Amino acid sequence: VWEITTNLSAGEMKFRANDAWAINLGDSGEDGTLEQDGAKIKIAEAGNYTVRLDLHVPGNYTYSVVKN
Repeated sequence: VWEITTNLSAGEMKFRANDAWAINLGDSGEDGTLEQDGAKIKIAEAGNYTVRLDLHVPGNYTYSVVKN
């Protein structure tokens, strides 16, 4: 599990491995579950957020982006 509290701009984001696009995780269903090559995750407004990435269960990666 990785977690960071940081400022984000309004827009979109994805999780990528090794600063490359070979492994990029997005959320096609907007349900908090990540898929390889999934849709970009929308950030509605700029602000301070806690972003949590849980890679604990293979094949069932999850995330959350919560505005503080």
